[in-house]
Amino acid sequence: MTQSTFYAGVDGGGTKCRAELYDAAGNLLGAGISGSANIARSGSVARESILASVQHAIAEAELPPETLANTAVYAGLAGANVPSAAGALRNWQHPFQQFHFTSDLHTALFGAHGGANGAVLVVGTGSCAAALVDGTLVQYGGHGFLLGDKGSGAWLGKQAVTHTLEALDGLQEFGGLAKAVCQHYQCHSAVALVDKLNHASPGVFGELCPIILQLAHRDDATALALVEEGSRYLSAIARQAMGKSGGDLVITGGVAGALAPWLDPAVQNAVREHQFGPEWGAILLLRAQQEAQ
Repeated sequence: MTQSTFYAGVDGGGTKCRAELYDAAGNLLGAGISGSANIARSGSVARESILASVQHAIAEAELPPETLANTAVYAGLAGANVPSAAGALRNWQHPFQQFHFTSDLHTALFGAHGGANGAVLVVGTGSCAAALVDGTLVQYGGHGFLLGDKGSGAWLGKQAVTHTLEALDGLQEFGGLAKAVCQHYQCHSAVALVDKLNHASPGVFGELCPIILQLAHRDDATALALVEEGSRYLSAIARQAMGKSGGDLVITGGVAGALAPWLDPAVQNAVREHQFGPEWGAILLLRAQQEAQ
């Protein structure tokens, strides 16, 4: 680590961006939360969220705003594995003393196992699994809302909306799930639902996830089928990551805990507590990379 006065570790996902501010001794001083930081979806929104989260952390630490210029920021960001998005972010004229970034998956994995070999299953707005093998990351899934992220909160929500549209068209039974979707969005026709969600972000679809899980617990057949389908996929990529790393599994993300009971028993039995969160993981990972250079 360089001789900065302060260090901020940032975990930027598709729904929220969280920063933790540390002093040079590694003491946590404050934390801040802002909006989406998926750089592949919107670089400008992500930059605003990164800045806001660090500013909020500085404010919580009761430090002056000019602290920003004395802070080295280490970030793990959704979409950082997309070359075009990462290239654009490297040109950011940021206000920090330093700014370094990698993927949010990499920082979550590094923090979870303290840099040791291991696996992680991330289930939030998006989904993916990964293995850390002698410092190298191997990813499974995590191909984004349009092309993948099966089993995630956004995927569950999108599947529920698709089911509801078919129900409104008379092709499926208009049961508990379809009624709940219409009630949540206050849309009671297919045209109204399409108009509301045609350009919606993954996070808007993810709003349905708690409703779907609640219905699944009540044995609603449609909701339960969606949760079971998504969980089979999540279990499969988790097994891939565990086999590759030969280590323990950590599950993380806003939906992970709620979906854990539906994962394969073998996957559930392999789960261990994480050593560090992704914010501190970002600082540890990028510090290790700098020292290795």
